[in-house]
Amino acid sequence: MPQSGYTPIISYNSTTPGAVPSAGNMTVGELAVNVADKIIYVKNASSAIVALSGGATGGGGDQVFVQNKLIVTTSYTFPTGFSAMSVGPITVNSGVVVTIPSGYRWVIL
Repeated sequence: MPQSGYTPIISYNSTTPGAVPSAGNMTVGELAVNVADKIIYVKNASSAIVALSGGATGGGGDQVFVQNKLIVTTSYTFPTGFSAMSVGPITVNSGVVVTIPSGYRWVIL
């Protein structure tokens, strides 16, 4: 619930795992969030939908490092169309499941 006197800003969003926004539903620069997959998308200047990913930035803004935690604490399903990599060792907690769609990979270095 928003604070009194404030209006919440709600972006285009989905709670369906694997859902990617349609370019026809967005304007250039608009953000969309897949809450289930924890992915933020944007429509770029070429009208393509691209996933934004973070990384450590250097003094010049170059994104050189991608960091990951070493323990998977919550079950996760890779969205269709995505593979992933992590630097380990990686521990998957008891009772936690990582689901990778057929034809895709999770590479642990």
